[in-house]
Amino acid sequence: MARNDNKTARRTLAIFEAFHQRKAPLSLTELARIVQAPMSSCHGIVRTMTARGYLYNVDASRNLYPTKRLLQIAETIARNDPLLRCITSSLGSLRDACGETVVLGKWQDSVVVYLDVAESRQTIRFSARPGQAQPVAASSIGKAILAEMDDKGVSAWLKSHPLRKMGTRINLSLSQLHRQLKAARVSGYCISDGETDADVMAVAVTIPSNDDPLGVSIAGPRVRIEPRVHRHGALLLKLRQDIVDAN
Repeated sequence: MARNDNKTARRTLAIFEAFHQRKAPLSLTELARIVQAPMSSCHGIVRTMTARGYLYNVDASRNLYPTKRLLQIAETIARNDPLLRCITSSLGSLRDACGETVVLGKWQDSVVVYLDVAESRQTIRFSARPGQAQPVAASSIGKAILAEMDDKGVSAWLKSHPLRKMGTRINLSLSQLHRQLKAARVSGYCISDGETDADVMAVAVTIPSNDDPLGVSIAGPRVRIEPRVHRHGALLLKLRQDIVDAN
């Protein structure tokens, strides 16, 4: 377990995730089993969440279910996210222009976290959700951000984040990664091809931000993305320039 992992916080989040997965009321016993916590610990968390208005008893058996309090708080937070506020509308426009799923991601620690997703309207598409994470070297966004470093910086970062531990589906070598990054510095965009899913291809660029590295990708089935890589790259570069011009 990571050193910065807090047991109570993890169990609290796991309770909400349990309701998300089950889509039904749950008893205290069921929750304790799902989150793998002692009944006494789970009871303390549930009692606090109920007192704060996040859970309520739905029947005489005291089965529990979340209220809309968390939804209301989450919606307010999302509406006022300074990053999403200036980029979100552009994601939908880009999705409509390319016909594929568009993802806004942020490099955080050793992964790229998805902040927002505009999913393709096509039946067969790349599906993702905000909060989902991918290893940096397996992500087109992560590689686009890496491409902004020089080779020495990339090597230094990879020394503490070895490729073999990054969860990629394919065995990407250091020399292969450096070649990909070199190509990205020329074209302005980076490509991932099957690193996490054999049939998925993505194209990404970095997005200017004050502090944290951000990127936007166009992702979808390889059969559609591959013949349009340059077109998708051009759309992403235009989005990047539009954001620069707007700021």
